[in-house]
Amino acid sequence: MNKNLISLGWVGLCLTLSVAQAACFPDSPLTRPDSRYEAANASGSEVRDKETGLVWQRCIHGLQWNGSACTGSAAAQDWATATKNAAEAKWRLPTQAELEGLAEKSCADPALNQTWFGTGPHGWVWTSTDLGSAEGAVVVHSGSSLIANLVKKFPLFVRWVR
Repeated sequence: MNKNLISLGWVGLCLTLSVAQAACFPDSPLTRPDSRYEAANASGSEVRDKETGLVWQRCIHGLQWNGSACTGSAAAQDWATATKNAAEAKWRLPTQAELEGLAEKSCADPALNQTWFGTGPHGWVWTSTDLGSAEGAVVVHSGSSLIANLVKKFPLFVRWVR
């Protein structure tokens, strides 16, 4: 698989920007098919999950939907900045369960629905879930659906929900 990769490292943490075609299991039905989602605004920059009722930003924060792809530069943010900016814009960070709910379990790299969320960078995305620690929060990797608990001061990707 051909990829264009840009890695930015912070104390052993790697934020990876990649553009790739998803690797999906050919004999496995999609767990997050296109029919589960619909545009939530006229531009298509917001996506409604018809099963949960949640409205998501189609693009990682900092990117803009141009009608066919997410373009621009992703704005990696530390957890406190991401939480503050989301609240000011009347959005919020998703919980771990909500962000994991976007995972397309039949695909990897990215493990997201390709039609609705497949363009843009893949990497660690903040959640509002903190596992009881003021210093760390749960993150979900949009390329692999892996879960980790990272220190809130690291700048990572953000996808807002409401």
